[in-house]
Amino acid sequence: MRACVACVAFVAFGAFGDAGCVDTTGGELVSFGVAAAGPADATGGTRAFDTGLGWHVELSKAVLHIGAIYMNATVPTSGAQFTNCILPGIYTAEELSGLDVDVLSPTPRAFPTRGEGTNSHVTVGELWLTSGDINAVSDPQIIAQIVGVASTATTTKPFTTTVTIGANRAIPSSDLAHPSAHPICKQRIVSPIAIDLAPRAGGELLIRIDPATWFANVDFTTLEQVSTSPPAFEIPDDNTTDAGQNLFSGLRSSGADTYRFSFE
Repeated sequence: MRACVACVAFVAFGAFGDAGCVDTTGGELVSFGVAAAGPADATGGTRAFDTGLGWHVELSKAVLHIGAIYMNATVPTSGAQFTNCILPGIYTAEELSGLDVDVLSPTPRAFPTRGEGTNSHVTVGELWLTSGDINAVSDPQIIAQIVGVASTATTTKPFTTTVTIGANRAIPSSDLAHPSAHPICKQRIVSPIAIDLAPRAGGELLIRIDPATWFANVDFTTLEQVSTSPPAFEIPDDNTTDAGQNLFSGLRSSGADTYRFSFE
């Protein structure tokens, strides 16, 4: 996506297309590093945690693809922009290169290009989970790859899953007056993530990602068994089951426990 980094306001930018610019007011242009990693207390090996549904989960692989990052100077009003995937307000900084992040590793991995924007204070972050046009129905990009074992006192379920965001995540509208109430772009944007920082030239934006929160509401009881020797189960890559839908909802949670922005 070509970006309008010479503007304080990035408005109505097309998904990974040209960005539009409006009036430029205030804010010094800055360039900064951008990196992402798992939680600071991750070990680089397996990550174990217990869920509120009584499952003990150990992840041996968890990779998330981030397509782009945006930061906004304004917190959106609740209920605003009913069908719009672009938040109201002023987009002041962005990182437009994609990166696969090992969220089991505490070591930050740098994005291939630097972030750009202004040094204005920002309060909202967005992660775009896509490899191309944010509005395209089809996107073959694997957004998440996960391997782990879920267990209780009486059962053990080795599981795998991949997450893509295409027609498999589309939500049909039940309101004839609003046929586009659930555009696919909304399924690909994690927002609004509350942040409190100001980019600075020479600094680095760091995003830490905790995959434990993705599984908060996943009940492994109903997983389909795909192999008996060795035993293997799978979380479906769609919203047709509670497990698949709840994992996807957890991955898109904008809470600070899931995605934490800081400026080093």
